[in-house]
Order: sequence, then structure tokens, then C-alpha cells
Amino acid sequence: MIKVVFFDLGDTLCDYQAAAEAAIDTACDYAVSHAESLNATGLHEAYVREAGHMAEETRRWTASRFATGSGLDEQGYRLWERALEKCGVANPILSHAVALHYQLSRMRTLQLFPDARPALQALHGRARVGLVAEGSSGIVNEELALLGIRELFSLTVIEGEAGYAKGDPQLLAFALREAECEPAEAAYVGDSLERDVAPAREAGLVTVWVNRNGEEAVGADLPPPDHVVDSLEPVPDLLLSQT
Repeated sequence: MIKVVFFDLGDTLCDYQAAAEAAIDTACDYAVSHAESLNATGLHEAYVREAGHMAEETRRWTASRFATGSGLDEQGYRLWERALEKCGVANPILSHAVALHYQLSRMRTLQLFPDARPALQALHGRARVGLVAEGSSGIVNEELALLGIRELFSLTVIEGEAGYAKGDPQLLAFALREAECEPAEAAYVGDSLERDVAPAREAGLVTVWVNRNGEEAVGADLPPPDHVVDSLEPVPDLLLSQT
């Protein structure tokens, strides 16, 4: 019997990727307008490369190293600082300004997927609804407020507060303790096989892979999800029909 359904936030409930891509373009244009030597395309490419490098580094960091306050996070600043330096501009003030410009732009353009709110609302009264999110508590809470969905969760677990990084099964174990339920009584819904499905399966939860774009499952060593959906619409009945 499923008593709690946990959701990932970025690219599961909201279109984080689209907002981030638009914000990168806006931030690059801002940077170019303040440094004549910069090229927007070159800076964009440098940012994407550095973001990939930083993602690999982040997997080795503990969640306690994320900032827990609101506002601009240190990781975001460092990322733009690296990208600008790769393009020949070492200017801490400009790095801070570009990083802030990126964050504000991303927040303005971040939107829920159309199926997100109806799915969350359909679960109410039938199961507890929880959120397991990566990043700092300040930024995640800002996102929830802007998206207008904070009140739809009875439990929110953020890696920067829990002390475990996203992708670590211990983060899900922490969420289960907070929910006071057994693994078999909980489900996890996310868009990433590696960072959502795999750790949730390892922690013993029922897993749902939200594969909106029809991607091929890659990584033979990754455990398969219990369910695959292309939208959130069927999730409530799919999970709660097991009760």
C-alpha cells in the first residue's frame, strides 16, 4: 500500500531545462554588453562545458557544502566565474552580476508542466505528497513560492538541509524517516534514471520514470524503473491502484 508519493522538482514538475537555457542566453548577452572582448556564443559554450565539469565535482561533494540561505548561491557564482575566465575575462564583480542576472532570469521563466498541478492535487486525500529536491533551501523555497505549489506538499526534503546529495540513496532513507513509513509504502517520481530512479530503487521505493521525450534508457548497470510514463497524468491512479 502506497502511503507517500515523493516527487523530484526540476524537469519532473517544472521545466527547469527550458528556463535554464533561456537564462543562459540572457546572462551571456548581459555579459557581452559589459565586456567588449566577449562573444555570446563562446561564453555560452564555455558555460555549458564548465557546468558539466562542476556537475561531476558536485557528485563528490557532501550536501552540507551547499549554501542554505536565500539569494545567489556560491556554486552558481563560481560556475560563471570559471566560464568567464575561460573566455579571457577575470572580473569578480562581473561574475557576480552575470550569475545574479542568470538566476533572476531563470526564476522569471521557470514554469510548471501543465500536468504537474493536476497530478499533485489528485493525490491529496489519497496519499501524502512529498518533495525531494536538490540545491539550497533558499533557492528551492523561492522556486516553490514562484511556482505556487508549496502548499501541495506535506513534506519537503532538500539536500542542502538533509546532509545528503541528490542521487545518494541516503537522501531517500532520510525522506522515509521524515515520513515515518517503510520503503515499500512509498513511491518516487522523477525524470532521471541515474539520479532519481536508481537511488530510489536502491532505497527500496516503488519508482516511476517520467520520460517526457521518449528517451532511450541508457546504462545497462542502472536498475529499470517499476513504471514508465510520458506525463504525470496517470501517476496517481497508477500508484494508488496498488493499494
